[in-house]
Amino acid sequence: AAVNIMGNTCCEAESAIDFDALYQAVRNSTLNQYGKISTSESIASSAVKTAIDVNAKAIIVCSESGATATQVAKFRPGRPITVLTPSPTVARQCYGVLRGCSAQVLSSQDSTDDVITKTIEEFKTSGICAAGDAIVVVYGTMQMSGSTNTMRLQYA
Repeated sequence: AAVNIMGNTCCEAESAIDFDALYQAVRNSTLNQYGKISTSESIASSAVKTAIDVNAKAIIVCSESGATATQVAKFRPGRPITVLTPSPTVARQCYGVLRGCSAQVLSSQDSTDDVITKTIEEFKTSGICAAGDAIVVVYGTMQMSGSTNTMRLQYA
């Protein structure tokens, strides 16, 4: 009974969070502390802001090292983050450490578009989104770690 009460309390507290205000607070704090943010962090920040603005149902992050997933999770989007990575170690770290993240291990980053489409189909099947819902996708266009430079909206 105590565990159920605690679970209900946590769910109630999570539902009361203003994710837009939380995003702004984290972004402003980062800018105040460092004066600027990196390209990949700017893409992550923009992805979260876009997800909040268009009420996207999820964020998909393609990441070799997990750094982009860490940056997206830092801005607390308030929606599920799915990390697609070729590294089992990165998948474990993202799933176990980053808030709101789940992870899938890919055989290679070459088939990323197919895996993204399959992931969105899984979202529809599991009820995370419905047909026509927005999904934010973050990835790099070069096949190397640290090359995150693209954010796009894809519709289920």
